[in-house]
Formats: sequence, C-alpha cells, structure tokens
Amino acid sequence: MDFSIPNYETRNSSRLPNYHRLDISANYTPNRNQKKFSGQWVFSVFNAYNRQNAANIRFQKNIDTGQNEAVRLSIFGIIPSVTYNFKF
Repeated sequence: MDFSIPNYETRNSSRLPNYHRLDISANYTPNRNQKKFSGQWVFSVFNAYNRQNAANIRFQKNIDTGQNEAVRLSIFGIIPSVTYNFKF
C-alpha cells in the first residue's frame, strides 16, 4: 500500500524562496510655459529581467512517478507601463 502522510509545520513558519526583481522607471517633464497645468510622463518596467519568482508553492502527486512534488506558481513576468501625470 502506497500512501503519503502530510507533515504540517506550525502556523506561519514556512517561507517562500528568496525573491528578487529589478524595477526601472524614468520621468520626462516637457518644457511648457503654461501656468494652468503641468504634466509629466513616466515610463517604467516592472521585473526588468523577467525573473520567475515564486508567488505560491503547492504540493501535488506526480502522475508519472507517483512521488509528491512541489510546484511553484509564478504570476508576473516583465510588465512595461506608461503613465501621464498632470497637475492643475
């Protein structure tokens, strides 16, 4: 008979693997002489080198080997964005 027995740790004692990402942003403020409002462009990249960081880890049985294994879920890869901020 082959079965697995879960081994639970105490509450909040488990940790995800180390997490690292690089976020980059640059601001561009056009030179305008209007005094009613001013604007600024923001160009940014979230997770610039597209590292697959673990957001969640779950355990499941491998269908081929029948062994339990940890499966890592990565949510976000590289995310570029452009924003325009204005003041009036």
